[in-house]
Amino acid sequence: MKPQLCIIHGGNPFDTQADYLAALAEQTVAYDRLLYTPDWKSWLGAELSDTHDVLLPSMPNKQNAQYEEWATYFSKILPFLRPDAILVGHSLGSIFLAKYLSEHLPEKPFKKLILVAAPYNHASSESLAAFSLTDVSALSQAAESIHLFYSTDDPVVPFEEMWSFQKDLPNAIAHVFDDRQHFNTLPPFTELYEEIVNS
Repeated sequence: MKPQLCIIHGGNPFDTQADYLAALAEQTVAYDRLLYTPDWKSWLGAELSDTHDVLLPSMPNKQNAQYEEWATYFSKILPFLRPDAILVGHSLGSIFLAKYLSEHLPEKPFKKLILVAAPYNHASSESLAAFSLTDVSALSQAAESIHLFYSTDDPVVPFEEMWSFQKDLPNAIAHVFDDRQHFNTLPPFTELYEEIVNS
């Protein structure tokens, strides 16, 4: 039986429907962003499909993400995940995993939890709505090891958010970069790949 890798993508939460509609109206659309471009999540899926069961769930309405909706959907995925699973979250997916798992501790800890460009609370440049955190100390019981991936030049999630996580999770291992911005770069994401395969 192959070990599991579950990757939760990011999204955009809003405080109100009116805020969402206003952001949608102000959004500019660039033609090149409509073209298919592989990202590191699908790249990991392709690279690791021979050695891992790679789960890439599509969380509900990522353009107007609601914590309660994501939690309801993830609760249906959770029974499939074994203790050997590695969970990876990117951006909003990271804060979602941090909040959900700290509030719903698994019976046995997962092998590894990797949070990539994870926002924490008010320091982020965008509203986190119900995804916002206050204390995730309990998260240390949810995984055998926790890894934090941050870049000092991230224009979306301030680098200082890492300190909030490290305050709650002093044993978390930090991986710091200075040129990855919000980790929306094209593959490969070699450092993350190595962290997964060397588990």
